[in-house]
Amino acid sequence: MKLTEGSLEFEFKNAINGFKFDEMDNSSSNYHGLSHCMKGVDFVIEFDDYWLFVEVKDPDHPDTTEERVNKFKEKAISGSLISDLVLKYRDTFLYHWAENKTEKPIRYVCLITLECALISKLMSDLKRQLPEGSPNTRWKRPISQSSVIANIDTWNASFKQWSVNRVTP
Repeated sequence: MKLTEGSLEFEFKNAINGFKFDEMDNSSSNYHGLSHCMKGVDFVIEFDDYWLFVEVKDPDHPDTTEERVNKFKEKAISGSLISDLVLKYRDTFLYHWAENKTEKPIRYVCLITLECALISKLMSDLKRQLPEGSPNTRWKRPISQSSVIANIDTWNASFKQWSVNRVTP
C-alpha cells in the first residue's frame, strides 16, 4: 500500500488497510470531520497485529524557505512541536477509541525531515510526554505501545517494511 504526504511517498508492506486521516475531503469515507475541535495524524494504517499512526513533518521539503525551516526548528526547540505531536496522537486515539478500534496495540511514528541531533532530543521529549506501555498499575491497557521520531535515513534503516522516498512532481 502506498500513501503520499507532500513530496514523500510511503510504502507500507503487508498493511491490511490505510488512509490519510487528516485529509480535508468530505467525500472520503475516512474523513474524520472534526478538524474544528480535534487534530489528527496524517496516516492510520492497520496491520494484522497492530495499528500504526504516522505523522509527517517535512521542513526539508525542496520548496521550503530557510525562514520556514528556522521557524520550524524554533518550534522544535521550544517544545511546542512535541505538544502538537502529542495532541495529534491523543485526538486520533480518542477518535479511534470512539470507533471501537482499540483492540490492537497502537504504534506511533513521526517522520521529521531534520538532522539527527535534533531528532534525538525530540524523541526523548515525546517519550516523556506520551506514556508507552502501562506506566500506571491501575491501567489495564496502554495508550501507546511505542512512539518513535525518525528522519528519512533512520526511518528507512529502522523500518524496512515501511519505506519512504522523496518523489519529484
